[in-house]
Amino acid sequence: MKRIITMALAGALLLPAVLRAEGKPEAQGGKGGKEAFIERMKEKFGISDEQEAKLKAAKRARRDADAAIHAELQASMRKLSDQLEDKAPEKDLSATLDKLVAGRKSLRAEEDKFEAALTSILTPTQRAQMLVAMKGRMGKHGGKMGGPKMGPGKMGEKPEHHDDD
Repeated sequence: MKRIITMALAGALLLPAVLRAEGKPEAQGGKGGKEAFIERMKEKFGISDEQEAKLKAAKRARRDADAAIHAELQASMRKLSDQLEDKAPEKDLSATLDKLVAGRKSLRAEEDKFEAALTSILTPTQRAQMLVAMKGRMGKHGGKMGGPKMGPGKMGEKPEHHDDD
C-alpha cells in the first residue's frame, strides 16, 4: 500500500497525466511546456513558490540518483547477457543477479527518500488532492504503476512478504 501511495504522489507531481485525466492538454512540448504545467500545478494544488523550488530540487535529486542507478543496472544487464552467451559459471551469474537485485533495492530507497521529501514539502491537503487526482490513473494499472520489476521475487530471489502491500 505504501508503494502505491508513493507512486501516486510521485506521479501526481511528475506526470502531466494528472491534469490530462481531467481533459486538460498535456504540458510536455508544445506551447508553454514545463512552465504551463507548473502553473497548473500551482493553481490546482496551491503550490507556493517556495514549495515549487523545493519540489524541483527533490525531483532533480531523484532524477540524478535514479540515472546513476539505471546506468549500473544497464551495465549489469549487459554483463549478464554476455555471461549467458559465454556460458559463465553459476556463481558468476548469481553475483550479477545479486547486483541487479541490489540496484532495484537502491531505486526503492530513492523512492522512499523522494516520498519523505514530498511529505515534508507538501501540506496534508495538497498530498490528499494529488492522491485523489491520481485515482483514475491508478485504476488503469490495477492499483500499480509501472511495469514488471526485477526486485525480490523476480530474478531468482525469494519473495518478500509485506503486510502493507
